Formats: sequence, C-alpha cells, structure tokens
Amino acid sequence: MKNKIVIIFLTFIFNLSYFNFVLAEEFTFNVTDLEILESNTVYKGNNRGKILTDTKVELISDNFVYLKKINRLEVNGDVQLTDNKSNIVINAEKMFYLKSEEIIYTLGKTLVNVEGKYKIEGYDLTLFKKKMILSSSEKATITDNNSNIYKLNQFQYSINQEILKGDKINFTRKEKANKEDAYYFESGFFNLKENKFLGKDVAIKFHKTLFNDVKNDPRINATSGKGDKFNTYLNKAVFTSCKKTDKCPPWKMTAKEIHHDKNKKQITYKKAWLELYDFPVAYFPKFFHPDPSVKRQSGLLKPEIGDHSTLGDSIYLPYFFVVSDDKDITLKPRIFNDNKIVLQTEYRQKTKNSRTIIDSSITTGHASVKNGKKATRSHLFTNTYIDLNFNEFINSNLEINYEKISNDNYLKLFDFIKSPLWKNNKDTLESKIKLDLEHENYDFRTSVGMFESLNGRNSDRYTYVLPEYSFSKNFFLNDISGGFYFGSNGNNIINNTNVSTSTINNDLIYSSNQFFSNNGIKTNFSFKVKNINSMSDNSVKYKNTPQSELMSAYYYNALFPLKKNKIDSLNTLTPQLSFRVSPHDMKNNRNTSRRIDVQNVFLPNRLNLTDSFETGESLTLGVSFKKDKVTELNEIAKIEKWFDWKLATVLRFNNEKHIPKNSTINKKASNIFGLLNYKPIKNIQLDYNFSLTNDFDTLEYNAIGAEYNFNNFSTRFEYIEESGILGNTNVISNATEYNFNEYNSLTFSTRRNRLLNLTEYYDVVYEYKNDCLIAGIKYRKDYYRDSDIIPKEELFFSITIVPFYTFSPDKMILNKDRKS
Repeated sequence: MKNKIVIIFLTFIFNLSYFNFVLAEEFTFNVTDLEILESNTVYKGNNRGKILTDTKVELISDNFVYLKKINRLEVNGDVQLTDNKSNIVINAEKMFYLKSEEIIYTLGKTLVNVEGKYKIEGYDLTLFKKKMILSSSEKATITDNNSNIYKLNQFQYSINQEILKGDKINFTRKEKANKEDAYYFESGFFNLKENKFLGKDVAIKFHKTLFNDVKNDPRINATSGKGDKFNTYLNKAVFTSCKKTDKCPPWKMTAKEIHHDKNKKQITYKKAWLELYDFPVAYFPKFFHPDPSVKRQSGLLKPEIGDHSTLGDSIYLPYFFVVSDDKDITLKPRIFNDNKIVLQTEYRQKTKNSRTIIDSSITTGHASVKNGKKATRSHLFTNTYIDLNFNEFINSNLEINYEKISNDNYLKLFDFIKSPLWKNNKDTLESKIKLDLEHENYDFRTSVGMFESLNGRNSDRYTYVLPEYSFSKNFFLNDISGGFYFGSNGNNIINNTNVSTSTINNDLIYSSNQFFSNNGIKTNFSFKVKNINSMSDNSVKYKNTPQSELMSAYYYNALFPLKKNKIDSLNTLTPQLSFRVSPHDMKNNRNTSRRIDVQNVFLPNRLNLTDSFETGESLTLGVSFKKDKVTELNEIAKIEKWFDWKLATVLRFNNEKHIPKNSTINKKASNIFGLLNYKPIKNIQLDYNFSLTNDFDTLEYNAIGAEYNFNNFSTRFEYIEESGILGNTNVISNATEYNFNEYNSLTFSTRRNRLLNLTEYYDVVYEYKNDCLIAGIKYRKDYYRDSDIIPKEELFFSITIVPFYTFSPDKMILNKDRKS
C-alpha cells in the first residue's frame, strides 16, 4: 500500500514537471510526461516532446516508446527527425529507430529533405545511418532544386555519394518553362553529383514544342543508355518526331547507336536505317544533325527528284551549313543524268547592324538550242543592308544591291533556281546603292544605280541613274486648317547609249480638312504647285537647253453617302464627283501605258506621272452602292458582304493629246469604268471589272471572276479580255484545290490564250503533309517559247522529314523592319 502511494506521487510530480532525462548517454528525453515501466526497461512519453541522441539526431513527436533491452525507439504522431550531422530532415506519422544498428525506418507516407538539395516523397522508407543509404521498396518521388523529378517503383539512394538506383524510373527533366522532357528506365543508376546515368530499356519523350510544332511527339526508344552532362549514348535506338498514334509512325530512324554530343550540339546515328511506314528506304553508315537547342541548324534540306523534258532527269540535294553565330551557307547542287550540273550557293552574314546575302550559281554542260554548243551559265546577286544607327534619325540605313546574269534567259530556262533576291518573271536587273534617312520632321533618300534590260540590244540595254534623290516633309501653318506637303526629287539618267536627262522636281501640296454640310455632303479641296527643272542631250521629251517650268493643279471633291439600315441589311448609296483643273501644258505621255479603272479613277495622281499634271479641266463622276447582310445570333450582330457595284467616268472640255491614250481619259468622254462584286450565297463569290466605251458600243476590258468554296474544295475561274485602245488580250485561267483530308491535298492551275488558241501551261501539285513528313509531286507542262526556252514538261518529287529539314535563315534577318 505504501509503495503504491509513492508511485502515484512520483507519477503526479512527473506530470507537473518538465524533465531532461539522460539514459545511457544515447538518448536525452526533453518531455513533460514520462512514464517508466517494467523495472526501468520501458519508457513511454506523451504530450509531445523532443528526444536527442548522441549522434546529433533530434526527434519530435506526440508519443514515443523506448525499449531499453533492444535499444529501440518507437515514435508516432507528427514525427519529425532531424539529422544535424548529415543535414537530413524526415517527416512521417510513425518511425522506428534501431539505435544499436543505426537504422531508421518509417511507416506510411514519408517526406525527406536531403541537404536542401533533394526532396523525397514516399512510403515506408529506411535510412541506414552507418552507410548513409536511404531506400524503399515502395513507390517514391524525388525532386531536385532544378525541378527535375524522379518517380521510381523502388529505390536506393546513397546520400554521401549522391548515387540513386531504382526500377521503373520515370525521370522528368525541366528544360525551360513549360518544356519538360520525360525519360523512362526499366532500371537505372544515377550519379547525381557527377550528372551521370546508366539504364536499360530506355524511352525518352521530348517536349512537344521541341521542333516548333505542337503536333509532334518526338521520342527515342533504346535497349540501353548511358551518359553524363556532356554526352548521351543510346544503344539499338529508334527515333521519330511523328505524332503518336495507334499506327506506325510515318518515318523513323533506327540505329545501332545514337550519340548526343552536347558540347558540339550534335546528334550522330551509327549504322542507321531511315524507314517510311516501317519500310527501309535509306541506309546511313553514319548520319548526324544538330540537336534541337541549336537555333539555326546545319543539315540536309528538302531534296527533290526531277524530270525535265528539256534538261533531263535530276536529283537535288540542298544542304544548310551554319558557319558561325552570324554566318551560314546553303549549298544547292542539282545533278542531271547527262553530266549537266547546276550549283547554287546562298551565303548570309548578319552583324549587329548589318545583313548581307550573296546568291550565285554556275551551270555547266548545257547545250544551247540555237547552236547546239555547250556553254557555262552563271548569275551573281548580292544585297547588303546596313543600319547606320544615326542618333538624330528614327531610321537610317544604307542598302547595296548588285545583280548580274551571263545569259538573258538563264533563270527563265532553269526556273527551278530559286533566289531570295530574284523576283519571278523579272526582266530588268538592278544594281544600286541607296541611302535612306527618316527624321521626325522629314524623309530623305538618295541612290545611284544601273539597270540592265534582259530583252534589249547590247547597245541600249543599260540605264544609269547617277544620282537620284527625294526629300519630303509634312507641315502645318497656324490659322490655316488642313495640312501641307513639300517634296523634292531629282535624277540624272543616261540611257539608249547617248541619251542623258537631268531633272529636279519640287512639289507643294495643300489639302483641306473635310467639310460636312447640314444635309450630309462631305467636301474637301486641294491644290498642287510643281516646279520642273530639266536639261537633256538627245531626248525627245526634254529640250537640250536648261528649262524651268512652274505649273499647278486644283482639285475639288464631294460625296454624298446615303444610308438605309434595315433589320436584315445595311444599304449605302454614294454619289461622288471630283473636279480638277490644270491650266498648264503637260509632257507628251501619249504612248505611256496607264490603265484607269474604278479603283484609281478618283486618286489625285491617277496617271502616276512625276513630271506633269493632267492638263486641262475634267469632271469625274461616280456612284457606288453597297448592300451588306445582317444576321443576329445570341444578340450578336454579324455583318456579311453581299453585293456592291461601282461606276465612274471622266468628262472634260477638250480632247488632250498628251494624256496616255490607253487610259481613255484623254477624250471628252472617257470610257465608263465599272466593278461588280456579288456573293449570292456563302460559298460563291462573283466579281466583274469592265471598261465600256462611252457610246455603250464596245466593252474594251472585261475581267470576270468566279470562286466557289465548299468544305475542302475551292476553285476560281478568271477571264480577261482587252481590245481596242486597251490592248489585245484574251485569256482564261483556273486554280483549283482539294483537300482530301487533313494530310492530302491536290492543286491544279492552268491558263489558256484564246487569241493563239493555245494552253500556256498546266500545273498539278499533289502534297501529303502531316506533323513530321511532307512529300510532294509537282507536274508542269508549258508551251512558252523564247530563244533557248522551248516548250517543256517537268515532273518533280520532293520529300521533307521533320526535324532533319530545319532550315532557319530568318534568324539572320535584322530585327528592325526594312523599309522599301
């Protein structure tokens, strides 16, 4: 009885006091509630406390039980273990510490923080303190400071060596924001300190935007792999970038070994086969391409196989080569079956303030149709754009351009030669040095140049402009509404061997603000004053002695928009007139080609002349009508074009012989110009542009267009006819496109010259395109004949494999927009 009273008293005292109890120099219990049982062999603690060990381990928990005989500590209830010596923190609901063996294991969900570098989340983890190994046979997730994530079915981690082993490992590597690569290893070994790995049955899934196409699923599968931060080696590997589906990918590259060299930024394939839909098509003992981190990638571009009725069969194998960060070259060889070779080269260089493109080609082995002799043909185009970056100007740039061809028809005959500096059907070569300055108050441009006609005789094919300039400025005056414009331009031109002309033109233009009358009529007026200074030798247009002229022109414009809005339509009828007068003579532009229609008839400089005003008095009359459909869905109004037409004509007091005759506005009553657009239903568009003689007798110009679009099908027919003073043309053309599905499309185009009763050409293009493979067949037959150019028939087959076709020359372009 007396002993029970003592025990009850001691227990009561222990519950009221905070104890720092040391046991065998291994554990120190800092608790408020300690119960000692079974002859001092069992210690129980409640009401949360801290336990310290002689190895600098701290445990905090709600409850604990220490079994002295086996030296085991059992803690549970929001447990936190801190190993201050190894900088490890473990959180679990329940934990066992086998002190003699220095083994700690947890039950249930466990969180571990290792040295602040790795966070581990798993179940039933074991820490072997003597070897500093952390392991679990349950699933776990490990995250490092770089947000890289390892998910394992089971693992063993050596803390001191930072070596991780595991099975069924899913490793997610954070490349950039929203760009993660996923790796899978059936089993793997990772040296996290040295960034090395070794694994078997490897599957790598790269982020979808790796090749700038969210439809791609770039991936690699390999039997084994190893690597470090500089190199990755994959054995018996298969790579593709195609979207993942239940079917085989459109293409894949199988290789005995794939090596990714991160220093060279290069991926190399050894003993590789390119397979298209599981069918081997090409073998490469060694094949390489840049890795996706390279912004501009060296590599093979889109190849072609061609059949040309004039030039023969050919193969085209272009290659893009990055010389350095600011230089690259594209080699474009085309080899024909009769030893004819076309070699084209594009060189690009970009500095901080400049961009240069040099495009050239040389052709050997082609025999002329005219004499049968084989000759060498070539071209050289260069363009350099320099941002001068003058502080006082908004934009300041210098452009240097040079163009030369050894044979007039060279690029027309070899029309597959594509140059970034060549415009199709261009008949004039331009070599020029141009300075362009843009100031906040004015613009200034000057240049010197040489122009070579590809159709002229050798004696008069060159035109020299030495120099030319233009200056322009907008300004306003106090107490005067409206705005002023001053412009000056001049040039010195030498052409036709011995004809030279020097001119300086100065223009002053005033344009009033719009005036609105009470009845809704809008008016404005303007005037132009032009000073022309000229001198020439042997010119039919200018005198041989210095000449200075002053001329002016005056304009008055009025339009009266009438609107009527209905529930289902918007209707606008707009009568319009423009009166203009110039009391001065004009230069003789009678034979200058200028076509007038309703689109330009109301423009102030509708004849686009720089040395004259349109002489005499004229009144331009016109009317337009527009009707738009209005539909309402969910209280949102949708406006659709339905019908509009325009008519215009020009009246003048006298016939003017110096106005371009094919404009028809040189007569007292010009042609009647018209335009009609009609969209009767959603899928059909009709348009008609015409020029009708003022006696309503002859349509001298007809342009009729019809377009039909429905689902995946679209077609457009155009008919153009010119007669009388406007020319002699009669052609009909068609362009049709049909998309069979998301991947397959067919386009067809043709044009027929009805005057010659001749079809000028047929073009048929079939293309198969998905996210990773583009294949096309192009057939063209034309009937054009000119010197070396004879009617031809050609067939080209091309194929593009993503990402091996990764040409990116746009990276070389200056950031600042170019101004024309």
